[in-house]
Amino acid sequence: VVSTQSTGYYITNNLRIPAMMDVDESLITEAGNFIAKLDDGRIDSRILFKDRLITLSENTGKEVGELSISIDSSTYSGKECYLVQANSNGIVDTIPVGTNITAYVTPKLESLEHTQHEYVNIPGNPLTKRSVLTATDDGYQLVLTTTEGGKETVTTEDFLKEEMSRFISEGANLVLQRLSIVLGVHSRMSFKVFSTENTLTTVSYSPIESHSVAIQNVTVETIGIERCVDNKDENPTTWKIYFLSDGHMYTRAQVGSPVYMKIKDIPENFIKDEDADWVFPDFGKGKLHWEDDIEMLSHFLDRKEELKEDHVNYMKRHPELKAILGDFLQFLLMRKPSDVI
Repeated sequence: VVSTQSTGYYITNNLRIPAMMDVDESLITEAGNFIAKLDDGRIDSRILFKDRLITLSENTGKEVGELSISIDSSTYSGKECYLVQANSNGIVDTIPVGTNITAYVTPKLESLEHTQHEYVNIPGNPLTKRSVLTATDDGYQLVLTTTEGGKETVTTEDFLKEEMSRFISEGANLVLQRLSIVLGVHSRMSFKVFSTENTLTTVSYSPIESHSVAIQNVTVETIGIERCVDNKDENPTTWKIYFLSDGHMYTRAQVGSPVYMKIKDIPENFIKDEDADWVFPDFGKGKLHWEDDIEMLSHFLDRKEELKEDHVNYMKRHPELKAILGDFLQFLLMRKPSDVI
Protein backbone atom coordinates (compact mmCIF):
# COMPACT_ATOMS: atom_id res chain seq x y z
CA VAL A 1 0.00 0.00 0.00
CA VAL A 2 1.45 3.35 -1.03
CA SER A 3 0.15 6.64 0.35
CA THR A 4 0.59 9.90 -1.52
CA GLN A 5 -0.07 13.29 0.02
CA SER A 6 -0.42 14.95 -3.38
CA THR A 7 -3.61 13.03 -4.20
CA GLY A 8 -5.02 12.19 -0.77
CA TYR A 9 -5.77 8.60 -1.87
CA TYR A 10 -4.52 5.24 -0.74
CA ILE A 11 -3.35 3.22 -3.76
CA THR A 12 -3.69 -0.54 -3.49
CA ASN A 13 -3.92 -2.85 -6.50
CA ASN A 14 -4.37 0.31 -8.63
CA LEU A 15 -7.66 1.07 -6.84
CA ARG A 16 -7.98 4.59 -5.47
CA ILE A 17 -10.10 4.91 -2.34
CA PRO A 18 -10.87 8.44 -1.13
CA ALA A 19 -10.24 8.95 2.57
CA MET A 20 -13.41 10.83 3.56
CA MET A 21 -15.62 10.87 6.61
CA ASP A 22 -18.91 9.00 6.76
CA VAL A 23 -21.79 11.18 5.63
CA ASP A 24 -25.40 11.09 6.74
CA GLU A 25 -27.34 9.65 3.81
CA SER A 26 -30.12 12.19 4.35
CA LEU A 27 -27.66 15.01 3.56
CA ILE A 28 -26.68 13.28 0.32
CA THR A 29 -30.37 12.87 -0.55
CA GLU A 30 -31.05 16.55 0.08
CA ALA A 31 -28.10 17.45 -2.13
CA GLY A 32 -29.60 15.33 -4.92
CA ASN A 33 -33.00 16.95 -4.42
CA PHE A 34 -31.45 20.40 -4.68
CA ILE A 35 -29.65 19.58 -7.94
CA ALA A 36 -32.86 18.06 -9.31
CA LYS A 37 -34.65 21.38 -8.80
CA LEU A 38 -32.24 23.16 -11.13
CA ASP A 39 -33.09 23.55 -14.79
CA ASP A 40 -30.30 21.94 -16.82
CA GLY A 41 -30.68 24.37 -19.70
CA ARG A 42 -31.56 27.61 -17.97
CA ILE A 43 -29.46 30.23 -16.23
CA ASP A 44 -31.15 31.84 -13.22
CA SER A 45 -30.84 35.56 -13.94
CA ARG A 46 -31.62 36.45 -10.33
CA ILE A 47 -28.07 35.57 -9.25
CA LEU A 48 -26.29 37.48 -12.03
CA PHE A 49 -24.72 40.38 -10.16
CA LYS A 50 -21.53 41.48 -8.44
CA ASP A 51 -20.82 41.58 -4.72
CA ARG A 52 -18.23 43.83 -3.11
CA LEU A 53 -17.14 43.33 0.49
CA ILE A 54 -14.35 44.77 2.60
CA THR A 55 -12.04 42.66 4.75
CA LEU A 56 -11.74 43.80 8.36
CA SER A 57 -9.39 42.84 11.18
CA GLU A 58 -11.07 41.12 14.12
CA ASN A 59 -8.63 42.78 16.53
CA THR A 60 -8.53 46.36 15.28
CA GLY A 61 -11.60 46.66 13.05
CA LYS A 62 -9.41 48.26 10.38
CA GLU A 63 -9.89 47.53 6.69
CA VAL A 64 -7.16 45.17 5.47
CA GLY A 65 -8.47 43.95 2.12
CA GLU A 66 -11.44 43.37 -0.13
CA LEU A 67 -13.51 40.65 -1.78
CA SER A 68 -15.38 40.82 -5.07
CA ILE A 69 -17.61 38.10 -6.52
CA SER A 70 -19.34 38.36 -9.88
CA ILE A 71 -21.57 35.82 -11.64
CA ASP A 72 -22.54 36.36 -15.28
CA SER A 73 -24.08 34.26 -18.04
CA SER A 74 -21.69 32.83 -20.63
CA THR A 75 -21.05 29.87 -22.93
CA TYR A 76 -18.36 27.21 -22.82
CA SER A 77 -17.88 24.88 -25.81
CA GLY A 78 -21.36 25.85 -26.95
CA LYS A 79 -22.97 25.18 -23.55
CA GLU A 80 -24.81 27.89 -21.66
CA CYS A 81 -23.24 28.33 -18.24
CA TYR A 82 -22.40 30.66 -15.38
CA LEU A 83 -19.13 32.58 -15.50
CA VAL A 84 -17.88 33.01 -11.95
CA GLN A 85 -15.09 35.45 -11.13
CA ALA A 86 -13.91 36.01 -7.57
CA ASN A 87 -11.01 38.00 -6.23
CA SER A 88 -9.87 38.26 -2.62
CA ASN A 89 -6.78 40.10 -1.43
CA GLY A 90 -5.55 41.58 1.79
CA ILE A 91 -3.02 41.58 4.60
CA VAL A 92 -3.00 38.85 7.25
CA ASP A 93 -0.45 39.25 10.06
CA THR A 94 1.48 41.73 7.84
CA ILE A 95 1.64 39.12 5.02
CA PRO A 96 -0.02 39.93 1.64
CA VAL A 97 -2.34 37.08 0.61
CA GLY A 98 -4.87 36.63 -2.16
CA THR A 99 -7.01 34.25 -4.20
CA ASN A 100 -8.36 34.59 -7.75
CA ILE A 101 -10.99 32.25 -9.20
CA THR A 102 -12.41 31.95 -12.71
CA ALA A 103 -14.93 29.17 -13.30
CA TYR A 104 -17.43 28.04 -15.92
CA VAL A 105 -20.30 26.27 -14.16
CA THR A 106 -23.36 24.61 -15.71
CA PRO A 107 -26.90 25.29 -14.42
CA LYS A 108 -26.63 21.89 -12.66
CA LEU A 109 -23.48 23.11 -10.82
CA GLU A 110 -21.03 20.98 -12.80
CA SER A 111 -17.68 22.69 -13.34
CA LEU A 112 -16.60 22.74 -16.98
CA GLU A 113 -13.37 24.56 -16.22
CA HIS A 114 -12.10 25.98 -12.95
CA THR A 115 -8.92 28.00 -12.47
CA GLN A 116 -7.74 29.06 -9.02
CA HIS A 117 -4.63 31.09 -8.21
CA GLU A 118 -3.49 31.61 -4.61
CA TYR A 119 -0.52 33.53 -3.30
CA VAL A 120 1.15 34.18 0.05
CA ASN A 121 3.94 36.76 -0.26
CA ILE A 122 6.17 35.68 2.60
CA PRO A 123 9.36 37.82 2.52
CA GLY A 124 12.16 35.74 1.07
CA ASN A 125 9.94 32.71 0.45
CA PRO A 126 6.84 33.60 -1.62
CA LEU A 127 4.36 30.81 -2.26
CA THR A 128 1.93 30.54 -5.19
CA LYS A 129 -0.47 27.77 -6.19
CA ARG A 130 -2.32 27.56 -9.48
CA SER A 131 -4.82 24.78 -10.10
CA VAL A 132 -6.69 24.17 -13.35
CA LEU A 133 -9.56 21.69 -13.26
CA THR A 134 -11.01 20.70 -16.64
CA ALA A 135 -13.94 18.42 -17.45
CA THR A 136 -13.06 15.51 -19.75
CA ASP A 137 -15.06 12.72 -21.39
CA ASP A 138 -14.11 10.35 -18.56
CA GLY A 139 -14.27 12.79 -15.66
CA TYR A 140 -11.86 15.56 -14.69
CA GLN A 141 -8.20 16.43 -15.00
CA LEU A 142 -6.48 18.54 -12.35
CA VAL A 143 -3.18 20.30 -13.10
CA LEU A 144 -1.54 21.84 -10.03
CA THR A 145 1.43 24.19 -10.30
CA THR A 146 3.18 25.16 -7.08
CA THR A 147 5.97 27.71 -6.85
CA GLU A 148 7.80 28.14 -3.55
CA GLY A 149 11.01 30.08 -3.14
CA GLY A 150 11.52 30.13 -6.92
CA LYS A 151 11.12 26.35 -7.32
CA GLU A 152 8.20 25.16 -9.46
CA THR A 153 6.45 21.80 -9.18
CA VAL A 154 3.75 20.58 -11.58
CA THR A 155 1.50 17.60 -10.88
CA THR A 156 -1.37 16.16 -12.93
CA GLU A 157 -4.19 13.99 -11.63
CA ASP A 158 -7.18 12.40 -13.38
CA PHE A 159 -10.51 11.71 -11.67
CA LEU A 160 -13.30 9.44 -12.88
CA LYS A 161 -16.90 10.63 -13.11
CA GLU A 162 -17.98 8.16 -10.43
CA GLU A 163 -15.67 9.53 -7.76
CA MET A 164 -16.52 13.13 -8.70
CA SER A 165 -20.28 12.72 -8.21
CA ARG A 166 -21.71 15.59 -6.12
CA PHE A 167 -18.44 17.49 -6.58
CA ILE A 168 -18.69 21.25 -6.02
CA SER A 169 -15.77 23.48 -7.03
CA GLU A 170 -15.11 26.76 -5.26
CA GLY A 171 -16.70 28.60 -8.16
CA ALA A 172 -19.75 26.32 -8.14
CA ASN A 173 -19.96 26.83 -4.38
CA LEU A 174 -20.61 30.56 -4.93
CA VAL A 175 -23.38 29.74 -7.41
CA LEU A 176 -24.88 27.16 -5.04
CA GLN A 177 -25.04 29.62 -2.16
CA ARG A 178 -26.86 32.29 -4.17
CA LEU A 179 -29.27 29.74 -5.65
CA SER A 180 -30.12 28.31 -2.24
CA ILE A 181 -31.08 31.83 -1.08
CA VAL A 182 -33.22 32.85 -4.07
CA LEU A 183 -34.86 29.40 -4.25
CA GLY A 184 -35.59 29.38 -0.52
CA VAL A 185 -33.75 26.09 0.11
CA HIS A 186 -32.76 25.90 3.79
CA SER A 187 -32.06 22.18 4.26
CA ARG A 188 -28.78 20.51 5.23
CA MET A 189 -26.84 19.13 2.25
CA SER A 190 -23.55 17.32 1.64
CA PHE A 191 -21.30 17.47 -1.42
CA LYS A 192 -17.68 16.76 -2.32
CA VAL A 193 -14.99 19.41 -2.60
CA PHE A 194 -11.21 19.67 -2.85
CA SER A 195 -9.42 20.33 0.42
CA THR A 196 -6.55 22.81 0.75
CA GLU A 197 -4.25 19.97 -0.30
CA ASN A 198 -6.39 19.37 -3.41
CA THR A 199 -7.70 16.05 -2.15
CA LEU A 200 -11.36 15.07 -2.29
CA THR A 201 -13.25 15.53 0.94
CA THR A 202 -16.80 16.28 2.08
CA VAL A 203 -18.44 19.66 2.52
CA SER A 204 -21.75 20.28 4.26
CA TYR A 205 -24.15 23.21 4.07
CA SER A 206 -26.44 23.93 7.01
CA PRO A 207 -28.88 26.75 7.74
CA ILE A 208 -28.04 28.89 10.77
CA GLU A 209 -30.12 31.40 12.69
CA SER A 210 -30.96 34.55 10.78
CA HIS A 211 -30.76 37.98 12.35
CA SER A 212 -31.46 41.63 11.67
CA VAL A 213 -28.61 43.98 10.76
CA ALA A 214 -28.30 47.71 10.16
CA ILE A 215 -26.68 49.05 6.99
CA GLN A 216 -26.52 52.84 6.65
CA ASN A 217 -29.34 53.22 9.22
CA VAL A 218 -31.43 50.67 7.32
CA THR A 219 -32.60 47.48 9.08
CA VAL A 220 -32.61 44.33 6.95
CA GLU A 221 -33.02 40.60 7.60
CA THR A 222 -30.17 38.24 6.73
CA ILE A 223 -30.21 34.52 5.92
CA GLY A 224 -27.37 32.42 7.32
CA ILE A 225 -25.50 29.43 5.87
CA GLU A 226 -22.74 27.45 7.56
CA ARG A 227 -20.25 25.78 5.21
CA CYS A 228 -18.11 23.09 6.80
CA VAL A 229 -15.22 21.29 5.01
CA ASP A 230 -13.96 18.04 6.54
CA ASN A 231 -10.22 17.83 7.17
CA LYS A 232 -9.98 14.12 8.04
CA ASP A 233 -8.25 13.90 11.45
CA GLU A 234 -8.11 17.66 12.02
CA ASN A 235 -10.86 20.10 12.97
CA PRO A 236 -13.14 21.02 10.06
CA THR A 237 -12.78 24.35 8.30
CA THR A 238 -15.99 26.30 8.88
CA TRP A 239 -17.41 29.46 7.38
CA LYS A 240 -20.46 31.37 8.58
CA ILE A 241 -21.99 33.35 5.72
CA TYR A 242 -24.99 35.69 5.81
CA PHE A 243 -26.94 36.89 2.79
CA LEU A 244 -29.56 39.51 2.01
CA SER A 245 -32.87 38.11 0.81
CA ASP A 246 -31.98 38.48 -2.89
CA GLY A 247 -28.69 36.55 -2.61
CA HIS A 248 -26.24 39.40 -2.05
CA MET A 249 -23.58 38.37 0.46
CA TYR A 250 -23.68 40.47 3.63
CA THR A 251 -20.82 38.97 5.63
CA ARG A 252 -18.50 35.98 5.56
CA ALA A 253 -16.22 34.79 8.34
CA GLN A 254 -14.03 31.72 8.69
CA VAL A 255 -14.11 30.39 12.24
CA GLY A 256 -10.76 31.12 13.91
CA SER A 257 -9.58 33.57 11.23
CA PRO A 258 -8.16 36.97 12.33
CA VAL A 259 -10.21 38.70 9.59
CA TYR A 260 -13.79 38.72 8.34
CA MET A 261 -15.57 40.19 5.30
CA LYS A 262 -18.55 42.51 5.37
CA ILE A 263 -20.63 44.44 2.86
CA LYS A 264 -20.09 48.19 3.02
CA ASP A 265 -23.16 49.58 1.22
CA ILE A 266 -26.57 48.29 0.26
CA PRO A 267 -26.23 47.12 -3.38
CA GLU A 268 -27.93 49.44 -5.87
CA ASN A 269 -30.00 46.62 -7.35
CA PHE A 270 -31.06 45.19 -3.99
CA ILE A 271 -34.69 44.10 -4.26
CA LYS A 272 -36.62 45.73 -1.43
CA ASP A 273 -39.23 43.58 0.29
CA GLU A 274 -42.70 45.09 0.16
CA ASP A 275 -43.25 44.62 3.88
CA ALA A 276 -39.79 45.77 4.99
CA ASP A 277 -39.84 48.63 7.48
CA TRP A 278 -37.29 50.57 5.42
CA VAL A 279 -39.38 50.88 2.27
CA PHE A 280 -40.86 54.36 2.55
CA PRO A 281 -43.95 55.42 0.54
CA ASP A 282 -43.72 58.39 -1.79
CA PHE A 283 -46.21 60.99 -0.59
CA GLY A 284 -45.20 63.56 -3.21
CA LYS A 285 -44.80 67.28 -2.58
CA GLY A 286 -47.84 69.48 -1.89
CA LYS A 287 -48.21 73.23 -1.32
CA LEU A 288 -48.22 74.32 2.32
CA HIS A 289 -51.12 76.77 3.04
CA TRP A 290 -49.76 78.03 6.33
CA GLU A 291 -51.80 81.28 6.22
CA ASP A 292 -54.98 79.24 6.73
CA ASP A 293 -53.58 77.44 9.75
CA ILE A 294 -54.26 79.49 12.93
CA GLU A 295 -51.42 77.92 14.90
CA MET A 296 -48.83 78.38 12.14
CA LEU A 297 -50.03 81.94 11.42
CA SER A 298 -49.74 82.83 15.11
CA HIS A 299 -46.21 81.42 15.20
CA PHE A 300 -45.31 83.47 12.11
CA LEU A 301 -46.60 86.74 13.61
CA ASP A 302 -44.82 86.11 16.92
CA ARG A 303 -41.58 85.39 15.11
CA LYS A 304 -42.02 88.52 12.97
CA GLU A 305 -42.32 90.73 16.06
CA GLU A 306 -39.25 89.07 17.60
CA LEU A 307 -37.17 89.88 14.54
CA LYS A 308 -38.38 93.49 14.48
CA GLU A 309 -37.47 93.94 18.14
CA ASP A 310 -34.04 92.39 17.57
CA HIS A 311 -33.46 94.78 14.68
CA VAL A 312 -34.42 97.87 16.74
CA ASN A 313 -32.21 96.79 19.64
CA TYR A 314 -29.26 96.22 17.30
CA MET A 315 -29.63 99.73 15.87
CA LYS A 316 -29.68 101.17 19.38
CA ARG A 317 -26.46 99.37 20.28
CA HIS A 318 -24.76 100.63 17.10
CA PRO A 319 -25.61 104.35 16.58
CA GLU A 320 -22.88 104.66 13.91
CA LEU A 321 -25.17 102.71 11.56
CA LYS A 322 -27.43 105.77 11.20
CA ALA A 323 -24.55 107.83 9.81
CA ILE A 324 -23.54 105.05 7.42
CA LEU A 325 -27.09 104.60 6.15
CA GLY A 326 -27.47 108.38 5.78
CA ASP A 327 -24.36 108.63 3.61
CA PHE A 328 -25.50 105.68 1.52
CA LEU A 329 -28.97 107.17 0.90
CA GLN A 330 -27.49 110.58 0.03
CA PHE A 331 -25.20 108.93 -2.51
CA LEU A 332 -28.18 107.13 -4.07
CA LEU A 333 -30.14 110.37 -4.43
CA MET A 334 -27.22 112.21 -6.03
CA ARG A 335 -25.88 109.57 -8.40
CA LYS A 336 -29.07 107.55 -8.97
CA PRO A 337 -27.23 104.37 -10.09
CA SER A 338 -29.14 101.80 -12.16
CA ASP A 339 -28.04 99.01 -9.80
CA VAL A 340 -27.95 100.11 -6.16
CA ILE A 341 -26.27 96.84 -5.11
